Amino acid sequence: MPRLSRAIRTAAVSLLAVFPAAGETVEFTGRGVGQGAVVRSGEGHDIFGAYAATGEGTITTDSGLGLSLTATVGSGDYQKSLDRPGRNDQLTVNEVFLTVNSAWGRLRIGDEDGAAKRAVDLLPLLAGGQMDGMWTGIAGTAPPIDHLGRDSDDATKLLYETPRVMGLRLGVSYAPKRDSLVEDIAKQTPGRFDRDLWEIGLNYQGDIDAVSYELAAGYVTADSRNPLLGDTESLKLAALALYGGFSGSVIYVDDGDSGRLNGDDATSTTLMASYENGPYGAALWWQGVSPDISQDYDAYGAGLSWRILDETSLSLDTVRYEGRRRGWVGTLGVEARF
Repeated sequence: MPRLSRAIRTAAVSLLAVFPAAGETVEFTGRGVGQGAVVRSGEGHDIFGAYAATGEGTITTDSGLGLSLTATVGSGDYQKSLDRPGRNDQLTVNEVFLTVNSAWGRLRIGDEDGAAKRAVDLLPLLAGGQMDGMWTGIAGTAPPIDHLGRDSDDATKLLYETPRVMGLRLGVSYAPKRDSLVEDIAKQTPGRFDRDLWEIGLNYQGDIDAVSYELAAGYVTADSRNPLLGDTESLKLAALALYGGFSGSVIYVDDGDSGRLNGDDATSTTLMASYENGPYGAALWWQGVSPDISQDYDAYGAGLSWRILDETSLSLDTVRYEGRRRGWVGTLGVEARF
């Protein structure tokens, strides 16, 4: 890790040297989100809270070359493409990275989601009842694997993404190991000592008459340093369609025995549909997980959302889960942005 840290610092100094002091524009932006929820399950009542604040400074030269420094502070892992914070974790710096934007694409250095996750993570376009709702953080109700499968998380990495050409974007990222300069990833995934994490992601956006659609694929590979756990090898496929206020999506993951006991291969399928009309939204979803060793898992859910102010929404989620445990989970939440 010290080598990568020194490399990042060296790269940062080199990149900063490219930009003249009198750049064309210097811009600072910030955004934040806070969530609170009351959750009812077979374990009783729980109160969950999450928050995240992001600041970004950008320098753009006369030639159009841009350099940005981005940092996010919050509770738990910050989901970049979902634009939501993690759940009920201690205060931490989640992500810090440098970005170079040019006509040749985007290069990022630091702690950020990998290429496969960024390509496949389509769920922010759904109105309410997201699969990663706060109920997934309750012991006994959380899915046995993430709906996007295993990836490099916010491990310190190099990430490159091409410009979107004719609707297609390609991304590649590399992290020497599952570790972060600013976040305790190892504590979140004890015993999972991955090395050489590579991610590849493809994302395509297009339109057919009044229907907009998005197709994505991602692949993650890494070596496990724990002899009891399998190497990471995760394939992700996803599709999303939008028509008016309606949307539908499917995400399929073949996760192998990534980060689990050797031989505990698992696949996961998530189906979602939603409708949004002005400030009101509704969603239905199903997720099924089929591991070889541990018990199969199915979740059925429905969600409602109501935007009571421009940046404040109320939500109600109900989930029926079967397999490892059976029961219902209900979540009443509020989300505010600034």
